[in-house]
Amino acid sequence: MSLTRRDVHIEMSLADHSSLTGTLVIDRESRLSDVLNKGDKDFFVLQDYKGNHHIINKQHIVKIVEIESLDLE
Repeated sequence: MSLTRRDVHIEMSLADHSSLTGTLVIDRESRLSDVLNKGDKDFFVLQDYKGNHHIINKQHIVKIVEIESLDLE
């Protein structure tokens, strides 16, 4: 973990009726809403709890909620 970045655990619903749960890495000073509303980037990377990476187009997000991390072990 970096001193300038932090993990945010999220659950999101997408326009195709699928859902993803995982981790976004954002700037330490930013909120989740700041990342979503930032106009210069249309995509971000979500790492799910199985270790897969997903490139998400922000226009396809229907709902996104910050959650506590999942203990899968």
